[in-house]
Amino acid sequence: MLQDVLSELQAVRGVLGSALVAEDGFVIESTHSEGGADLDFLGGSASTALASARALSQELGRGEVEEVMVEYPEGPLLLVPLTQGYLLVVLLDSMQSLGRARFQLKKSIPRLKEALS
Repeated sequence: MLQDVLSELQAVRGVLGSALVAEDGFVIESTHSEGGADLDFLGGSASTALASARALSQELGRGEVEEVMVEYPEGPLLLVPLTQGYLLVVLLDSMQSLGRARFQLKKSIPRLKEALS
């Protein structure tokens, strides 16, 4: 089920890769386009970035983190917290792909949460 959901997300134009990561940095499942970035090495860094965003949110009193976006010249990276202990990492080719990816995430996130519970 997890791989099915990641494959559906991967099919969205502009998604270069995605990974389901445990908060300890272990990559549980991942997928990427041919020639795209392999996100298997990214688990620890993604987990640390989400922890930093949560610390900032706590300091600012802004509530739970819903999404972290890091924008690079080659396209953004999204970090989306799921159920306790898991996050989704999505790498995009450009900012223009952000809307399509977020639209698919609205459908994918509940399915991922269900599969992880």
